[in-house]
Amino acid sequence: MRILLTGSTGFVGSYMVPALMDTGHEIVALVRQDVELPPGVELVKGDVLDVDSLERAVKGCQAAIHLVGIIREFPSRGITFQRLHVEATGNVIRACQEEGIDILLYMSALRAGAYSAAEYHRTKFAAEELVRNSGLDYAIFRPSLILGPGSQFLMDMKKLVALKLVGLVGGGGYRLQPVAVQDVARAFVLALERKELRDETWELCGPKVYTLKELMEAMVRAWDRRVVLFPLPAGLLRLMARLLDGFSWFPVTREQIDMLEEGSVCGDDSFYSAAGLVPREVEEIFKEV
Repeated sequence: MRILLTGSTGFVGSYMVPALMDTGHEIVALVRQDVELPPGVELVKGDVLDVDSLERAVKGCQAAIHLVGIIREFPSRGITFQRLHVEATGNVIRACQEEGIDILLYMSALRAGAYSAAEYHRTKFAAEELVRNSGLDYAIFRPSLILGPGSQFLMDMKKLVALKLVGLVGGGGYRLQPVAVQDVARAFVLALERKELRDETWELCGPKVYTLKELMEAMVRAWDRRVVLFPLPAGLLRLMARLLDGFSWFPVTREQIDMLEEGSVCGDDSFYSAAGLVPREVEEIFKEV
């Protein structure tokens, strides 16, 4: 099958490309600049906010996988959740409809909802609604925190651990159920190939729930480091973020604190039984980073 793939150069996209190619699919990657992707991937320069480039990219495709999303806004540069989640998804849908593409797979996020505290989650949900109401054969995936070699989260944690003194937001009690990036890529490939997995919104989590403190302790063990963990009041961090989260060098935004406080734990793991998959233990990943 010939697949339009957005977000091919991102973290999840870097695993999606080989997962698709290993199962015999052709990939048309919409990219904003010249990049190196595996031989056989067709590059189309453009942007999900550029309708003309999307129309060029979808020519001859039978399905689309839409991964583009942002975790942080920079409104002065036109980088907002509304534009990159909602408007971009609408553009992809229209391009698919005009080309006669039947299948659209979309990567949303766990806790996406109309009344979420985080704008990130509210705009992800708005994009989901566009997909569900598109008339296309779809599957929507809502992963928890995605981990694997190359993940920004793990790279940031390694830098923190090297300081030997790490503050845990809110004392580290927030609950997370991280999922391996390989499982996320595999889920998309299976939904592409198996119709019974489509017209559904699926949650994707790993097999274990951690507190933030427990997750940090697991990383420290895997990396064989000695680190002092101390509680960092969420209110203090939020105050700092209010002043500094407009700067890309500041490590966290108020939006991300809201998301952490909401937690990221699956309420439904039915995808794995439906697909016949066993989720990978994420602690195996820490040793690979």
